[in-house]
Amino acid sequence: MARMLTADDVEAGLVGGLLLSAGGSGRNAVDKNRGLGRMALDYGGVRLVGLDELDADATVITATAVGAPGFANWAIKPRDAINAARRLIENLDRPPVGVICGHVPGFNAWLVAAALGLDYIDAASNGRGHPTVKMGGMGLASRLDLSITQVASSGSKAENSEFALAVEGDIVRTSNMMRQAAVINGGLIYAARGPLTAGFIRENGAAGAITFQLDLGRAMLAAKGADRVRATVEFLGGELLVDGEVTENSVAYGGGFDLGQMKVRGKNGEAVLGVYNEFMTVDFAGKRVATFPDMIGTLDPESGEVVSISESRPGSRVAVVIAHRSKFPVGKGALDPAVFPEVEKAMGVDMQSYL
Repeated sequence: MARMLTADDVEAGLVGGLLLSAGGSGRNAVDKNRGLGRMALDYGGVRLVGLDELDADATVITATAVGAPGFANWAIKPRDAINAARRLIENLDRPPVGVICGHVPGFNAWLVAAALGLDYIDAASNGRGHPTVKMGGMGLASRLDLSITQVASSGSKAENSEFALAVEGDIVRTSNMMRQAAVINGGLIYAARGPLTAGFIRENGAAGAITFQLDLGRAMLAAKGADRVRATVEFLGGELLVDGEVTENSVAYGGGFDLGQMKVRGKNGEAVLGVYNEFMTVDFAGKRVATFPDMIGTLDPESGEVVSISESRPGSRVAVVIAHRSKFPVGKGALDPAVFPEVEKAMGVDMQSYL
């Protein structure tokens, strides 16, 4: 399977990845993510490798970002992703052979792979956007006996703005430290964590997540306008829940998270979408129809472009699509009972009973 990724893969990965970010990214993230992808290709290329091509004990790291994607006032640069990964590797006993993303689009992980000479592994912590590191922990939130190293990085000495944090311990406490680093950095920060083994990721991660992202993107790019919405639903094996007007968007930034709800009213009824960085729940006609890690996304019904939560202003029109979690790669961390209480408390909703 191993192959070099191309400029066409950047475009497919961009469209599919933005949708799978589950509301966290949209039009406002296109230029940044396309730039990261092209930068990675220019850096020396990115080799996509399947998990089955790695020895089970091969070391792999995760490149990700921590914080609120839509409403925070953050400033991060591509070099921060590379520096976080480099600092993590300095703390490891064995050099890694590859890197995975926390969740797609994952172009920061493309850049880390290219800059540090690592393979980009066809897997992710989770196949759709998730709000907490613990949800991307592939089950480690229930394994407090296991230790992991997490590194956050921002700025540079030359600019008198360097900020870096490295913590070691269980994923629950170290993730809380990462969240505080994001808050200090304006709401979002690039980070890296590890070590993991290819065998662990094979058993607990979202294997094949990158191939799914690219194939979804190609299916979406093959259609235009309203046809793109239909193509998206068909590829996901999901449904178009409602096409209508955004009547409310109360999502606001606080404490490292975008929190609130969005309402969309169409001819067939009103959808209420619960948000915690990404879309986490959808109630329609008073009934829960989708709960994280089910896929929940929004597109412009006319152009077919992915629309983020922060872009969905009252009076605008969006198409809400949903798909069951069985339809795409999902990591075990997204179903770990230990990761839901803090989200349920913050949102004021029940999630676990719907799983």
